[in-house]
Amino acid sequence: MTSDMPEYLPLKVANALLPDAPALRAQMEQDGYLFLRGLLPPDVLHAVREDVTGVLQAIGWIRGGPDRLAAQAQVLPCREGEPRYFEAIDRIQRLESFHSLAHEPALLQLMTLLLGEGAFPHPLGVMRLVFPDNPEVTTPPHQDFRNNQGTPRLTAAWMPLADCPLDSGPLAILPGSHRSGVLPLSFHLGPGNRQAVLPEELATARWATADFCAGDVLLFPALTVHRALPNRHPSRMRLSVDFRYQPAGEPLTEQCLQPHFARQSWDEIYRGWRSPDLQYYWHKRHYTVVPWDASLHALPEEHWDQALREDMIYERLRQRRFRNREQPRDEG
Repeated sequence: MTSDMPEYLPLKVANALLPDAPALRAQMEQDGYLFLRGLLPPDVLHAVREDVTGVLQAIGWIRGGPDRLAAQAQVLPCREGEPRYFEAIDRIQRLESFHSLAHEPALLQLMTLLLGEGAFPHPLGVMRLVFPDNPEVTTPPHQDFRNNQGTPRLTAAWMPLADCPLDSGPLAILPGSHRSGVLPLSFHLGPGNRQAVLPEELATARWATADFCAGDVLLFPALTVHRALPNRHPSRMRLSVDFRYQPAGEPLTEQCLQPHFARQSWDEIYRGWRSPDLQYYWHKRHYTVVPWDASLHALPEEHWDQALREDMIYERLRQRRFRNREQPRDEG
């Protein structure tokens, strides 16, 4: 990989610390993230990508045939929360391979080193379907704590389902930002419709990122500020997943035990699975359910007027870009 990253810091690679639990924890405490190269077998990620692109081809989002695994978009981009988005996400949430990925032995072993015995993944797994040339809804700077609540030790694992160089929009981290506490919110068009309001020392800090390969994993706790880079690839979607891992015995909210967006029951999701081994596995784990605090996720009323204006502008921009891409080029 030869990407030039003048504006970004490189992510520190933590593989040399394995399997030293105190060293891994110290590195996480210092930087607010751990970056592991080649932690997962690429063939496992490839199998999930095959299933996900099968869904996207079936609903017409991407080209079929030999181009399917490249996930080359052929429809107007959509964003989280739109009906077309749920047409894809609801099907992906029923994929056994998607949910099984959170239980890969290498991931579970790493989380045990980091969070202690009994650490387990939340059943709420998140699939990211990021269209190219759709910058207004790129995931903004934010912390996971307000979205999940419970323990601030909740640790996310982010991984692309294929190689993800800078121009495909990988994740970026603000090193050390986990020490800044819970930050205020403002509106954003991207996932969750919220972004963190950064204090000056973070707003002027340099982000850290990398060219990701299939099998690389980025870990960070719930207070670390992170964002996605825009997907600037001319045609390919960025497909990635994130799972969150819970230390045993610590608090979580009920929504973290539900499917993402809670549009289907677990019984509906499990219908057709080949194995019952991972079904309702969290019933055997130790945790404390605490109430959801709506005030931690609230936006000021005036932000919703801004939301309406930004949504109208975004709709015009994405329609215009899509029309321009569809126009045949003059070959003369």
